[in-house]
Amino acid sequence: MQNIADFTGYPLSPALTRRVLRYLNGFRLFVAMALAAAFFTGALVQGINFTNTTLAAAVLLVYFAFSVVFILHRPQDEQAVREMALQSLLMDVLLIALLLNTFDGLAVLLVFTGAAAGIVLPLRLALLVAGLASLAILSGPTIAALDGRDNVDAFVAGGLFGIILFVITLLTHVLANWAREFRLIAEQQLMTLTRLEQINELVIRRLRSGVLAVGPDGHIKMMNESAWFLLGSPPAARRALEEISPELKRALDEWLGDPRLEPETLNLNASQAQVVPKFVGVPAGNEVSVVVFLEDNDVVSQRALEMSSVSLARLSTSIAHEVRNPLSAISHAAQLLEEDEDLAEDQSKLVTIIRNNVKRTNGIIENILQMSRREKSQHEIFPIAPWLAELRDEFNTAHPDYPFRLELPRGADGETAADVERLAVMFDRSQLHQVLWKLMENALQHLGDNRHRPELVLRLGHEKDSGFCKVSVEDNGDGIPEEKMVDIFQPFYTTRKEGSGLGLYIARQLVEANQAELTVDSSPGERTRFHVRMTLAGGGARIIDLDAFRETP
Repeated sequence: MQNIADFTGYPLSPALTRRVLRYLNGFRLFVAMALAAAFFTGALVQGINFTNTTLAAAVLLVYFAFSVVFILHRPQDEQAVREMALQSLLMDVLLIALLLNTFDGLAVLLVFTGAAAGIVLPLRLALLVAGLASLAILSGPTIAALDGRDNVDAFVAGGLFGIILFVITLLTHVLANWAREFRLIAEQQLMTLTRLEQINELVIRRLRSGVLAVGPDGHIKMMNESAWFLLGSPPAARRALEEISPELKRALDEWLGDPRLEPETLNLNASQAQVVPKFVGVPAGNEVSVVVFLEDNDVVSQRALEMSSVSLARLSTSIAHEVRNPLSAISHAAQLLEEDEDLAEDQSKLVTIIRNNVKRTNGIIENILQMSRREKSQHEIFPIAPWLAELRDEFNTAHPDYPFRLELPRGADGETAADVERLAVMFDRSQLHQVLWKLMENALQHLGDNRHRPELVLRLGHEKDSGFCKVSVEDNGDGIPEEKMVDIFQPFYTTRKEGSGLGLYIARQLVEANQAELTVDSSPGERTRFHVRMTLAGGGARIIDLDAFRETP
């Protein structure tokens, strides 16, 4: 931005200069037409220097033609606009000088020329135009003096008029510079306000809470995406709050009647969401009178649960570290007792009980520590079918008495074995291994009476139209009673004495950390199926080049 005291440059931008010239050209054409009309009606007073009427008519015609030419000429680039400004003003001075020596009383026209020069030209050029205009005013008395006519009063009047012309030119130039500076400041403030408005809009859109701006007429002026979902995704044409959510409109009316009312939980029928509305009045708002914040109760509960889980994990970690030291001492003492050759059989059974419970307690501690130090998922794309085959082989090697079989979607809907081999997912390999391994061990532990004829299945399902795949772990155990289905993923919930109740809880946490879903369905007394549903890499583009994921030797 230029300093206000700097008068060396052009005071206006090319766009504003072009606009001023357009006004000046229009004014010039109007003056030319008015002078022509006055001349032909005899209203103009003939001057004392040039008395030839033909010459006077020719000067008026040239001035009119000059005005028309500059109206029609529309330069586009910056340099051409500013050259046109200087040329038109110099031509003004020349032609008006001829008119001054032809007719009386036209010196006032040069005032407009000087003022225009001060607005559109740098100070030095503007003063040059003012100086030439002053000489034009003095040209009449000078010609009269050269012709032997003494006209001192005309010289004095011309000199005073020239001084006035210089003052007007300088003042208009200063005003033009001030106008330029104020315009630049206003544009800069407008840009700042625009950026702030964009940032505010982005923040509001990203808020997990719903935000509504409601006008005095009860129509919604603005809402973010969270509010749009909570209100049941209404069409853009619908703006009346009473039509979109009558229950929220009633709550707003009650608050307007008594702003001291405490907000109560509302059940929004459109989305079946439970929200806590908070209303904030906008003082002197023309378009917006109230801002409504919608806190989703489910989100609030989830946040509270997350905070509780974090606190629980920290506390459990501290307890686990404190328990581990005496646990090691107990385990070491039991080992020493077991090595005693004189140990009786009943005492040996007690030592076995001690060692088994130490092992179980140590497993609980390991699960707690694993839960507390779980790192952020490291997502990678890999083909799921070959990876499941490797997992199946590894698990069956560790548990040869209860082997899993792997089922792949072969031949379904024209899908070839090669297509299945190229199905790829984005997941953390180690975390998916941990989840499925836990689910497979869980299936073994709950075989119950069917341990002699186990049916253990690791199954890959492909939801072809949705862009998802599903890995299922199925067993033919005793199943899960319906009343216990809601509790199995809760921390420390277990139906086995030797269980910690953290395995399925950690498995779900790991799955959700990878933007996937862990669900279960069970037929009591028959079988249970755990499902990990995850997105195929590339969404709908399910076929991935397998060679891209194979390690080179």
